Amino acid sequence: MLEDLRRYEPVELEKRISDLWRERDIPVKVLSYRSGAPLYAFLEGPPTVNGFMHVGHARGRVYKDIVLRYKSMRGFDVWRRAGWDCQGLPTELEVEKRLQISSKKDLERIGLEKFVEEANRVIDYYISHWRAASEKLGLWLDYDNAYETRRNEYMEHVWALLKHAHSMGDLVESLRVVPTCPHCETPLSQHELAQGYEDIVDPSVYVKFPTSEANTYIVIWTTTPWTLPGNESVAVNPESRYVVLETGGERWIVAEPALQRFASETGLSSCRVVEVRDGAQLVGLTYRHPLEDEVPYHKGHTHQVIAGHHVSMEEGTGCVHIAPAHGPDDFELAQENGLPVFCPVSASGIFTSEGGRYEGLSVDEASKMILEDLKVKGLLVKSGEILHSYPLCWRCGTKLIYLASVQWFLKVDRIKNAMVEGNKSVKWWPEWAGRNRFGEWLANADDWCISRTKVWGTPLPVWRCESCGNKRVVGSRNELEEAVEKPSNPDLHRPWIDQYIFKCSSCGGPMRRLPFVLDTWLDSGVAHLASVNGLHDPQLFQRLFPYDFVTEAIDQTRGWFYTLLFTSTLLYGRPPYKSVLNQGHVLDEYGKKMSKSRGNVIWAVDAFEKYGVDPLRIYLVYKAEPWSTINFVPSEIALVREQLNILWNIFSFASTYFSLDNYKPWEHSPRDYLDSLLPEDRWILTRVNTVVGQVTRFLEDMEINKAAKTLLDFIVEDISRTYIRAIRRRAWSEKASREKLAAYTCLSYALRKTVQMLAPFAPYLAEALYIRVRGPQEPESIHLSDWPSVDSDLTWPDVEENMEVMREALTAILAARQRAGRKLRTPVQRIIISPKTPEALKALKYFEDYLMASSNCRRLQILDIGGVPDEVGWELQPNLKVLGPKLGRRLPLLQEKLKMLEAREVLDQLRAGSIYIGLDDASGVNLQPGDLVVKELIPPNFSTGECSSCKVYVDTELPTELGAVAAANEVIRRIQLMRKEADLNVLDRIECIVKVGDRDFARSLIAQTEYIEEETRSRLEVVIEDLDRVEGFHWRSWKIDGVDTLIGIRKV
Repeated sequence: MLEDLRRYEPVELEKRISDLWRERDIPVKVLSYRSGAPLYAFLEGPPTVNGFMHVGHARGRVYKDIVLRYKSMRGFDVWRRAGWDCQGLPTELEVEKRLQISSKKDLERIGLEKFVEEANRVIDYYISHWRAASEKLGLWLDYDNAYETRRNEYMEHVWALLKHAHSMGDLVESLRVVPTCPHCETPLSQHELAQGYEDIVDPSVYVKFPTSEANTYIVIWTTTPWTLPGNESVAVNPESRYVVLETGGERWIVAEPALQRFASETGLSSCRVVEVRDGAQLVGLTYRHPLEDEVPYHKGHTHQVIAGHHVSMEEGTGCVHIAPAHGPDDFELAQENGLPVFCPVSASGIFTSEGGRYEGLSVDEASKMILEDLKVKGLLVKSGEILHSYPLCWRCGTKLIYLASVQWFLKVDRIKNAMVEGNKSVKWWPEWAGRNRFGEWLANADDWCISRTKVWGTPLPVWRCESCGNKRVVGSRNELEEAVEKPSNPDLHRPWIDQYIFKCSSCGGPMRRLPFVLDTWLDSGVAHLASVNGLHDPQLFQRLFPYDFVTEAIDQTRGWFYTLLFTSTLLYGRPPYKSVLNQGHVLDEYGKKMSKSRGNVIWAVDAFEKYGVDPLRIYLVYKAEPWSTINFVPSEIALVREQLNILWNIFSFASTYFSLDNYKPWEHSPRDYLDSLLPEDRWILTRVNTVVGQVTRFLEDMEINKAAKTLLDFIVEDISRTYIRAIRRRAWSEKASREKLAAYTCLSYALRKTVQMLAPFAPYLAEALYIRVRGPQEPESIHLSDWPSVDSDLTWPDVEENMEVMREALTAILAARQRAGRKLRTPVQRIIISPKTPEALKALKYFEDYLMASSNCRRLQILDIGGVPDEVGWELQPNLKVLGPKLGRRLPLLQEKLKMLEAREVLDQLRAGSIYIGLDDASGVNLQPGDLVVKELIPPNFSTGECSSCKVYVDTELPTELGAVAAANEVIRRIQLMRKEADLNVLDRIECIVKVGDRDFARSLIAQTEYIEEETRSRLEVVIEDLDRVEGFHWRSWKIDGVDTLIGIRKV
């Protein structure tokens, strides 16, 4: 099935593995193969199916899949039902666009039946996309039994919640000021409001209101001129001082603390304070509405100054314009002071007939006209602009407006403390998101506005009597059977639900449903109960609740995480989840938010086809902590793909040689070869078990990025660059020795644990690699296998520590080589190592053979601790800072004496404690360690390097024989590259012709013919000066050590 894939080609590989999974029904088997095991309950946050999956969505869904696959492999029976959030404004807006609905008349003409039919068609289309994309991504959930918030049985659970809330007094109808989207024509809740703040430019306007005092005005500041027609009062802080300014023959009232800022922002240069009053003295002062001529409503009643203890001096004038219909605080003040609530603006943001001159204008259009009118009337003090944070609709991006309207609310006061306390029992990743961000949000939570004036949503289950106003809250479909009039269609959506009519229990009059639908967040907010049909299957619900794990984007602390906690606390008094993982967002490569309008969205399906699913999955999770925002940089995915390609090549290496030697991994255990293990074998066994422990801990702690990085580093640095290089010659050996079988066994042991760890991260590649090493008695899929365990009997911690010392030494050797211009392919005569500690000496001795081979030297000499090669000399000089003040004029005498002494003997005595040196003037000096500056005199053929554990000396002299080997290695490297270009198998034998234009270079290669043939599996012919190409060969020209070289190869 995969035999013809010579390279890692993720897109093609994933297509074939998908077919295999489908044929063998693997995803279905994964859902049930742990049946009866301890339960791990996951609650899927339902994606809103009103668009296509992009890479930001994909990142979050990869986190879900990694955790669920890991828990399944750890032996848990994982509950993982899929879910779809089907209702709400986005779908409604798309349906309006499809049906070309732009007004209520259009809706009436088309009819609600057709509207709902089209809505269901839209949802079906997007669910089909999301399921296909999610399955392609590798997220295996129970899609066949997915919950859908549009279904009657689901909506019934929302009704049950509201009936319970009503019985507890928590469901209330109230006139309040709520944020409203004029585009969507519906109010928003507090948690929806919190998701849409952005910095925008608004008007910054100072207006003077004429008071009943002669020639005296009270000055207000506002950023929403459109709210001035709704003004009913001006609030002052009764505890602050206010000044009366005289300017231009008028008297203006502003707060004293705001005076300097007010004068600066308005450019007021000539004025003087003629009076100071307490704020309390201003209360009751009447004024004439600045727009009473334009808005006749205001001519019929008095306007006056009221006390407002909330009035701040941080901005404006300290005199606050109060429009009760357009601000929550203003509304509360109006209730306290008996002010009328005048709202001349409709839910669509258009002024009604009550708006007088501004009727028919949008709030933005009205703002401009209002400023012109105020200017003409001489009441506009200053008009400018301000950049400030302001809420936009989280769905469509429209500026929100605040309007007074009668809405339905779920009260929070009774359950707020229970939510705060319950949240303390939840495990949050990161902790600050739950303790600080979410905890503070809970402490300041307001009542939840749940009513929406739209069509496509769960209907508000409240009926009101047309005669006496009595209300009835319906909590189930069974209760609908009590209606005296019923539709033929039992669908709970509009228009059918509106056709249920009850008889009033108080007066016998007809009861009709209130024409609201519910906040879609209430739908997903009852998923803990409704997703498992908890009303009708309470045993399943009780088995799952509270859920072990939920995860969504970090902004859901004010969205789904909140609504789940709210509804669960209201129903059961406790949180519905035990742990929460927050996910960060994905920006484009320049740090910009992805959006269709910017044209920078990367759709998930496109990314699958371009990069492959597995490289994309790992890239999305290893780059940063799950809760951090990342920039999506396409070029970086190539690096991940290359790391996975390295693993593919490792498996190709193993499969090739295992097959060649008829080696069956499942028939061997490292425990069978303990007497034949070389140091590097013991190290890889120890190392893979260490990595299993690390990756396991990281996944348990949701440090998924660290788990992925640790695994990739292990694959690249430990298996590929260290162990494979160490055992290559054993694999090449024709002899089936125990040492060779030991190497095979250790490699297969490490690869098996590696592919098991890889399975949650890269499910396709893990499956493909597992197929190549699976034994006949093992599970048919890697995803039906167990998570790897740590085998403590196959770990030797000191070996791993020794390897780290060896690697440090090798790094120092490579640095010394580089400084001398000696590439690793060039063998060197000798390397000398001076350990600094007993531990370093032990480690270097343990890995002596490995270090010698890895550093490509003919002789490796490890000295005693602190030892120095015999060729190294020393120069001793006085430490001037120490001995200068001590010896004074005798210092030159010491310098001369030091030149005459044997440096090694002086240093040996200093190491023992001190040395007395007699000077020529008959005096002497007792030297201590630190009194001398010691300089090594390194021979010109030595290059040195140093690390924390040792110092290395590389003899860079290149005898003729080593020069020939170096030349041969350069040719070998080119031949291997050409074998790869020609798509040859590693075991394929070849004919090779090397033509060179330099006789000395040719003689060097001829001397190394046997070595080159062994390394390249070739029959070699070296030709001098004849650079013509022979037919039938794959030829390439090279410049090797300055010599023109032509190499040709062909398969034998």
